[in-house]
Amino acid sequence: MKRLLVASCFLLAALGMSAQNVVTGTVTDKSGNPIPGAKVEIVGSTESVITELDGTFRLESQSETVKVRVYYAGMRSKVQKVEPDMVIRLSEISWWNNVPEKYDWFIAVQGVFPDVEDMAGSAYGLMVGQVKEFGWYAKGVFMPAKSTDGDYYAHNHYWTTGEASKGFWAATAGVMYRMWSPIHVYAGAGFGKRTVAWEMADGTYLRHDDYSYESPMIDLGLMVRLGKFTVNAGCMIATDGMDTMGNFGIGYSF
Repeated sequence: MKRLLVASCFLLAALGMSAQNVVTGTVTDKSGNPIPGAKVEIVGSTESVITELDGTFRLESQSETVKVRVYYAGMRSKVQKVEPDMVIRLSEISWWNNVPEKYDWFIAVQGVFPDVEDMAGSAYGLMVGQVKEFGWYAKGVFMPAKSTDGDYYAHNHYWTTGEASKGFWAATAGVMYRMWSPIHVYAGAGFGKRTVAWEMADGTYLRHDDYSYESPMIDLGLMVRLGKFTVNAGCMIATDGMDTMGNFGIGYSF
């Protein structure tokens, strides 16, 4: 009799533990329509079950269940914390919300347009990188300038033709983050140099140090991936003088 009582206690305890590890719920689309045939599995385990015709499921686990993951063809997979009679709503996969499966390389032609009166002109270059949900990039832009023969004021020579040569280059690198859509935000830092020189009557150019500088650069912007194509826009900021230059680029990912 005593043995029977002990066995009954163990059986009841086992049944109680089993009841604590039963997950029930319903899988639907965004409109609340049930999704039959969806796979519901325990995160960190191989235990899974398929939803019924009305989208409901009952999943029994031998271990504590904290989260479940749901899969269904044409829908984004979803991880959700377990709660009593939970409802898991799935959304359709589209170009907007589709999460990349691998890291893609990209290369984009860049244009930088200084917002400075004495720097009329454009610098061009390339931006390359690799991105999935997180990523990295490197960028280099260049606008050639004529060679200079020293500083304008140091030569005590003030006769000019009125023409100026403007040059600029910058190299930056940084990180990227995908904002749950094809939009990626990026931020980086680097170094740049601006040169403004005036043409003298003899055809030589003298650098005007009041408008020239070498400065650390801050690089901020957004990149949108439209299929295989990329479009980015942002600004490059010279910390010496806080000059801001608009940045725009078009590229291709592979």
